[in-house]
Amino acid sequence: MNPRSLLFLVLAAVAPAAEPLTYFDETTMRHLSLEKSDFDKTKVTIRFAGDPGSMGTWVGDGVRKDKLLPFARTVGEGEDRGTFFMADISESKVVIDYREGQKEPQDAGINGTYRKASEAKLLQLYKKEFQAANDRLVASLKNATKTWAPADRPALLTWKDQWPALRQRWLDLTMTKAATEPKTESRLAPAKPAEPTAEHWLRMAQATARGYYFIETMPDPKTGSGWDGEYDDLGGGHASLRLGKDGKLRMSLSSARKEGQDASQVDGTAPAEKVITGKNGEMTAEFTFSDGEATVKTKPATFKLTKIGRYLKVESQDATPYVGNGWYDGIYRGAPVPEG
Repeated sequence: MNPRSLLFLVLAAVAPAAEPLTYFDETTMRHLSLEKSDFDKTKVTIRFAGDPGSMGTWVGDGVRKDKLLPFARTVGEGEDRGTFFMADISESKVVIDYREGQKEPQDAGINGTYRKASEAKLLQLYKKEFQAANDRLVASLKNATKTWAPADRPALLTWKDQWPALRQRWLDLTMTKAATEPKTESRLAPAKPAEPTAEHWLRMAQATARGYYFIETMPDPKTGSGWDGEYDDLGGGHASLRLGKDGKLRMSLSSARKEGQDASQVDGTAPAEKVITGKNGEMTAEFTFSDGEATVKTKPATFKLTKIGRYLKVESQDATPYVGNGWYDGIYRGAPVPEG
């Protein structure tokens, strides 16, 4: 390999990824983004109109040739990709239609014309969407004070107190790094708080949608107030609990916050003496977790679980090494143990 080719490969490796191109269909309120993916592919993401902050999307990919991009749904290895589409891309718009030569192509709801959306336009759209999502969350919380069962309402108050920090966690997780780094004119100039971008408001809206969906969804009527059950938080957190006849509480906690990344999981058992029902009826359990197979030893993580009606409160300390970029803490909604 000659020096010029080597230099080109090095520069390509360190060059920042191109910003996604964003388009908008005002008639149907659909959003289209095109961004570079692996193996010279272009990723196609279409977000459909729905509840404010809704994350209903269609995702596909293909290899672009000049202004034309043939693409189909992104699927797992060996799965049928279904109908193929063709995107005709220009400076100002993208037109999506079926690729020619197919018999009975299936409508995925993505065909149409999408106009190039400026940052100012997206800022206006996403800020308005966040406000609508936040208004719905406020209304949902107010309604929940009446519709949640009395035994569950302390969990509602705890969730409400945790919400600002929880929303920030989702924002930090989903925002692109470039959008969160402050820009300065020189190394000596103090960093000024960056103005929120369009992406900031979109991610805020999506996080808030997770919030109001969680508040509006009631536990299964068969859910009991005991430990046994399957518990889920507002997105990617799961707890599975079983109380044995020996008084020990066996549990499995998992956290899968980001699409495409493996879930983090801890399994443990709270000894009988740490599974306590207080005089006031409060149920708590504590256990310690450490990875005996880890090559680098870390401090064991401690977990405290508190039952609040049909909900579960999870608190952890020193759990960061065992959870990747996610978290275990929060309020989880209970469901009964699956039958069979």
